[in-house]
Amino acid sequence: MPGRSIRIARIAGIPVGVSPLWLVIVALITWSLGAGYYPDQVHGITRLASYGLGLASALLLFASILAHELGHALVARRHGLQIEEIDLWLLGGVARMRGRPRSAGDELRFALAGPAVTAVIAALFGACALALPGATPAGLRALVDYQAEINLLILGFNLVPAFPLDGGRVARAMLWRHGRDLAAATATAARVGRAFGYALIALGVLLAAGGAPSGLWLAVVGMFLVIAAGAEQRQEQVVAMFTGVAAGELMSQPPITLAADLSLRQAEPYFARHRLTAFPVTDGAGRAIGILRIDQLQQVAPWRRAETAVSAVMNRDPALAIRQGEDVGRLLDQPAFAEFGRAVVVDDGGRPLGVLSVTDIQRAIRASRLSGEGSGPTRAAGF
Repeated sequence: MPGRSIRIARIAGIPVGVSPLWLVIVALITWSLGAGYYPDQVHGITRLASYGLGLASALLLFASILAHELGHALVARRHGLQIEEIDLWLLGGVARMRGRPRSAGDELRFALAGPAVTAVIAALFGACALALPGATPAGLRALVDYQAEINLLILGFNLVPAFPLDGGRVARAMLWRHGRDLAAATATAARVGRAFGYALIALGVLLAAGGAPSGLWLAVVGMFLVIAAGAEQRQEQVVAMFTGVAAGELMSQPPITLAADLSLRQAEPYFARHRLTAFPVTDGAGRAIGILRIDQLQQVAPWRRAETAVSAVMNRDPALAIRQGEDVGRLLDQPAFAEFGRAVVVDDGGRPLGVLSVTDIQRAIRASRLSGEGSGPTRAAGF
């Protein structure tokens, strides 16, 4: 999946970012179209015009992908999910959502929203191509034809029933509705997704060996599908394992805290002494108000740490403060927890009781597997 992105816009209240790798694929599409497609379609076209049309086509393509992801995001938001961001990256786009669909029907609606938008875009460009008068410049006609064809290709590829493509999510929704078990539906859909990915890898390698460099691209897409399908299945298995488990059962306690008014220079010894990479931060009343990670401290120049308070650089996301009874399965769906890898468990007054980290969860998983009991970590003693 994409990593850190650069924020470029906000559409309908949803942040839009681009990965640095996005620039690579835009450049490759521009070069491919400018060097091959447009010279073939437009007789006598200059190199500058050919590459200019190639760039315009690449940007229109990603505008279509952005619209596709907005379709997913807006429908998901309407059904109660929070949208963190839409990222454009090497293999297209992804809408980052907080939480999960509440029902198979919701999953089906989310999955079909993007392809529905792409179908409309393909139909519009197709209609434009048919409506263009005979005197239309060849370059414009070629651009419209390309957009209609590439959006049809995107639509067809996305509807392949291979998880985590949209078609695979449709298949998962149908399996979920039929069997009423999201984990089992995910496992089946992921197996199909991995099989399709391996088929793409094999086809790509064969094409590349036969002298078609584009085969390498198919192999990359196939590898992504294999990795993504496996990751989604593992995530679902872990969430299912911890659904119904309270945060207080897994947390490490007692917590070691930092006062918000400490300077970063005063906070430095805590990391060395306790060999931890993050600490809850408390206010004057002892309430948890954030978390300070070691990388946040290290981002401040050493000569500024004596004058910089912990409160100035800590993370204040309220999603990182949870109650003892918080469902760990639900917590694992929270992007803030995924990013920070820990949350502070607090009492009714907001005072820290412990810290629940990814390490605590991994320890519970290992103990559960060691015990040989598949029913979950609550029956694995000693972690």
